[in-house]
Amino acid sequence: MALKFNRNLAGTLFAAVVIASFFFHASAALGGGKGGLLGGWSRITDTKDSKVVEIGKFAVDQYNEDSKSKLVFKRVVKGETQVIAGTNYRLVISATDGGRRSRSGDKYLAEVWDKPWMSRRNLTSFKKL
Repeated sequence: MALKFNRNLAGTLFAAVVIASFFFHASAALGGGKGGLLGGWSRITDTKDSKVVEIGKFAVDQYNEDSKSKLVFKRVVKGETQVIAGTNYRLVISATDGGRRSRSGDKYLAEVWDKPWMSRRNLTSFKKL
C-alpha cells in the first residue's frame, strides 16, 4: 500500500511541476517579466548612459574608418539592446558630416555587437535614415 501511495504522490508532484513550468514559460513569452522575452529587444531608457554613448561613438568611428567618411558623433537619439552571446545595440545616432554645417545632424541607424569579456566589439550595420 505504501508503494502505491508514493507512486501517486510522485505522479501528482510531476504533474504540478509540468503545469507550473508551462505557466512560467507562457508568462515570460508574453512579456510577463520585467526584461520581456529572452533574446528580445529592450528599449534603452537612458541614452546618455556612458556605455551607450561609448557604443554610439564606436559606431561612428568604425563607420568613418571603414568608409573613409568624416562623420562627427553628436548624440544617441534612442536605442534598444538585445542580449544573445553578448549584447547587440541598435542605436539611432545623430551625427554631422565633418565637411558640412548642420545644427541638428543627420540620423543614422547603427547596430553594434559587444562582447566585453572577450574585448570584442563589431559594427554590424550602419545606414542613414
